Amino acid sequence: MASLSRWVIFLTAFFCIYGSLHLYILIKVRRALYLDGWSYILLVVVLLFLMTAPVNARMLTQGYPIFSLVLTWIGYLWMAYLFLFVCLALPLDLYHLIVSGLQQLFNVDWTNIMMLRRNNLALVAICAGGAMIYGAYAAYHVRIEQVTLTSDKIPDTVGRVRLVQISDLHLGPMLYPGRLHPILAAIRKAQPDILVSTGDLIDGPFRGEQEVAAELRALPTKIGKFAVSGNHEHYFGIEKSMDFTRAAGFKPLRGERVDGGNGIVLVGVDDTLDGHPNSGKENELLSGLSTEQFSILLKHRPVFNGNRTGYFDLQLSGHAHNGQIFPFTLIVKLFYPMSDGLYHIAEKHYLYASRGTGTWGPPIRVLAPPEITIIDLMPAKGGKSVAKPRQTDQ
Repeated sequence: MASLSRWVIFLTAFFCIYGSLHLYILIKVRRALYLDGWSYILLVVVLLFLMTAPVNARMLTQGYPIFSLVLTWIGYLWMAYLFLFVCLALPLDLYHLIVSGLQQLFNVDWTNIMMLRRNNLALVAICAGGAMIYGAYAAYHVRIEQVTLTSDKIPDTVGRVRLVQISDLHLGPMLYPGRLHPILAAIRKAQPDILVSTGDLIDGPFRGEQEVAAELRALPTKIGKFAVSGNHEHYFGIEKSMDFTRAAGFKPLRGERVDGGNGIVLVGVDDTLDGHPNSGKENELLSGLSTEQFSILLKHRPVFNGNRTGYFDLQLSGHAHNGQIFPFTLIVKLFYPMSDGLYHIAEKHYLYASRGTGTWGPPIRVLAPPEITIIDLMPAKGGKSVAKPRQTDQ
């Protein structure tokens, strides 16, 4: 019953917000093209189809997988285009609204600094299409983020320990052929000692699950692969998600810790379906750690309990995608201030938030490029801990 209530609330909010965007574009297109009669009715029907496509695709997943796949692609590509269109159109419309108001207030004619509605519509439509093309290119080209952390907890005899973090890969129906190849190649090139996935590895059924799992399983690591769940593993079904995670060669850390050797211990906590912090289990796990080992907390959401920073050295998170499509980045920052890069949260304690390796929904990214993170843990010289982030392109 609680799960049903959450979905009702989600769908109500979704259609209120998403529906308002469609209403805006309906009014804008009708006024620009002077639609009436059957042409206007056709536009309403098309917009209703596009607005409901993501939800209908989800409902058709079991019995009609092909229709579901087609609807998924149509729905999410339109979602991205609509969002970009509205973000570009609103400033222009606000400008024209202000100029029109000033014309009436001062009884002047400023039509020469205003655009015709049809030209306004065409300009925004073309720019939104260009942003879509750029976003698709950016989503495919994964950046390599490199961070070096030194700690007196890493023995001098060990030398460097290399962690590679992937996050929010979102394997599902939007996965297209060739998308994984550069990601897998970059991970192999990095030669990780430890590979970690900080949630949302999978969020829906897709063709070739076994083949993709085998490719991930074949990635070589010296110590092992570890993963925690994200919210989308719960949406898809936590047990199905964990079965895929294991098939991909990762050991799920669901409220447990594991000794990685070389002075390192990893702790992983499940994400929760309602998004509330799993603080009880987290505190229990962290309180039992040895202060002589370098402790790494794998946690999907980039939030932390300020009273518990002393129990871990590094937290690895994802979830926020840094907004994925600007200017959504600005909204995400309100909820997750730490959503991109390395943060020094206390003396010798750090949190790294990945922008995510894949994409949720639309396969595009605008000013929030995907990443694979390489974290080199080094013995401290003179007992001094240092953090050095560096970025390269893949």
